[in-house]
Amino acid sequence: MLELYLNATLHNQISVDHYRQVLLNRGLDEQDQKLRSNLLKRVEAGTIQLSS
Repeated sequence: MLELYLNATLHNQISVDHYRQVLLNRGLDEQDQKLRSNLLKRVEAGTIQLSS
């Protein structure tokens, strides 16, 4: 989760497949849940773009 978050933040984009993986990932600890929540908010706000 941390690697996905850092890559998305660094490049301001995340692939649709990785985004789907983030959405479906459920068994996360508290730290990963915070990263997931922040990433989802940034995608919704348009700060991080979805790419194919």
